[in-house]
Amino acid sequence: MATPLLFDFSPYNIHLLLIGFIILLAATIPNLLKNKHITEPIIYIAIGTLIYLFGDHYDSIAVLNNVKVIEEITEFVVIVALTNAGLKIKNPFSWKTWKYSFWLLLIAMPLTMMAAAYISHWILDFTPAAAILFGALISPTDPVLASDLQTTKPSQQDSSRTRLALTSEAGINDGVAFPFTYFAIFLVTKGSDYSQWIGNWFWVDFVYKIVVGVIIGLLSGWLLYKLVFKFTSKNQQSKISRGILSLALTLLPYAIAEILGGYGFIAVFLAASAFSHVEKDAKHMDNLHDFTEEIERIFVALLFVVIGIYMASNFTELTNLKLLLTAFILILLIRPVAGWISLLGKKDISTFEKFTLSFYGIRGVGSIYYLMYALGAATFTESEKLIQLTAVTIILSVFIHGISAITIQKKLDQYDSL
Repeated sequence: MATPLLFDFSPYNIHLLLIGFIILLAATIPNLLKNKHITEPIIYIAIGTLIYLFGDHYDSIAVLNNVKVIEEITEFVVIVALTNAGLKIKNPFSWKTWKYSFWLLLIAMPLTMMAAAYISHWILDFTPAAAILFGALISPTDPVLASDLQTTKPSQQDSSRTRLALTSEAGINDGVAFPFTYFAIFLVTKGSDYSQWIGNWFWVDFVYKIVVGVIIGLLSGWLLYKLVFKFTSKNQQSKISRGILSLALTLLPYAIAEILGGYGFIAVFLAASAFSHVEKDAKHMDNLHDFTEEIERIFVALLFVVIGIYMASNFTELTNLKLLLTAFILILLIRPVAGWISLLGKKDISTFEKFTLSFYGIRGVGSIYYLMYALGAATFTESEKLIQLTAVTIILSVFIHGISAITIQKKLDQYDSL
């Protein structure tokens, strides 16, 4: 009679164990690392590296075979982060909220986009389409990883104009970058004869989609508030699940905007901002914020463990000197200079505040989403190189911006106040 096996080390059970362990880390690491010179993504990348070194089934991450899956996961993480950012802003329709981020969006972002496109073409010989795509995907400040330098939770007053500016910039710039991702896709799919499609691109992918995203975002945030808090009694309001409401505030604006052909990223951020504008109950808002932040932390942990596995399994390719040089120039030169230029003449903020706003254009999950979206929509000859360059830039950003963030935060408390 065969002896039954008591232990089951099947890949399924091992993966469940790993996922449970990573989720546990997502719950505990942020508190353990509070006020430390290291951020959670650095730990997750290190864990991913260890999993690769000691695991049997992680020889490589076949990114091009999983484009759609990666796109959908990163898409969800970004919209949750955008909801979180919108909920943090107490006065989203005040000029004080946008007085610095407006110039970062208007000047720093296009300059970063153009310079990143040029440098990738010059150093890596990217075709115009691939260069423009890289410029578009790498120019937005990431709403996910920039959360370490974002403004306070809803119940607390905004006390830092720099953190407020970084929050509002990260909230809106992902949607603004989308038209230029389409521009790169059109170059590949429709050809370099701009006269055949430039008008359609401008009026549909630039004007129409942005306008629809703005309208849907503002309307859905306001209507959701009315439905939940104006047509229910005080007793019933206390029974409403803040988790379910947070997901509704995230998914409804995004889905409606996308169905109508608009930019869902813009809609989600503005919906959360509109909701924050009309809902003044600090306890309600904190509950909404805390739930979205918990979801965000779980997915960030999972994503950056995978990035750690990818980094370890492709270490030789990712340490290519041209890739490293391009990424370093972008992080240490292009974005800081572009940000500084955008803030010239702003005499009401200190030199240190200008440096912080200029330097902390953090790259992250949003860049992965844009890349996967583009690779799923068109065939770029430099697909592998685009993946590698994006990965290197994000990893360097995680380390450079993450390690320096706590020092910057401490100095901001001395220089920065609304």
